[in-house]
Amino acid sequence: MAWVAMLFVLGASPLADIGPAPATRLVDERGARFALDELRGKAVVVSFVYTTCTGSCPATTQRLRLVAKALRDEGLWGEQVHFVSITLDPTRDRPEVLADYARLYKADLGAWHFLTGPPAQVADVIAAWGMWAKVGPSGVLDHPSRVFLVDPRGRQREIYNLEFLTPKAVVQDAKTVLREKHVDAPPPVQRERAEVMP
Repeated sequence: MAWVAMLFVLGASPLADIGPAPATRLVDERGARFALDELRGKAVVVSFVYTTCTGSCPATTQRLRLVAKALRDEGLWGEQVHFVSITLDPTRDRPEVLADYARLYKADLGAWHFLTGPPAQVADVIAAWGMWAKVGPSGVLDHPSRVFLVDPRGRQREIYNLEFLTPKAVVQDAKTVLREKHVDAPPPVQRERAEVMP
């Protein structure tokens, strides 16, 4: 921790600036419009899952539950950190399906948003994040397991795989980007959320 403090004194950060988070405008588990930039001013953990996955997706979602608990214990959950989980299978994962998935994992929907939308629009979002999903030989979707940390300025700052997606690591990294947020951080975007899907 001392080296992290020293980096802040020197004006540097232990986390790289990977680039801007892609524009992400879909609908959430309630069928309401949702844009990632609505969360500007907060740290955001972005994951990609689909509800019928039997491999890395349930493991990722379960791990994120543990991360959310650790963030809540630190007083960061909701006020300063949100999660966004984007489906890789929008044809099946309609809003009501994502709502059931969220309930299955006891996700706190006050700060955890599950996103879907028209398949072409979701495909554009997936590609913009450098992700992909394709049907493998067994007939299930094959995809990389990556989780992204976005800082309050809307910049990508870390990419985790499941091995490194630990409560301790994410809490530390979230604290890092939140301490930086006073530097060039625009105010949160206020948007009216409208129902667009039944």
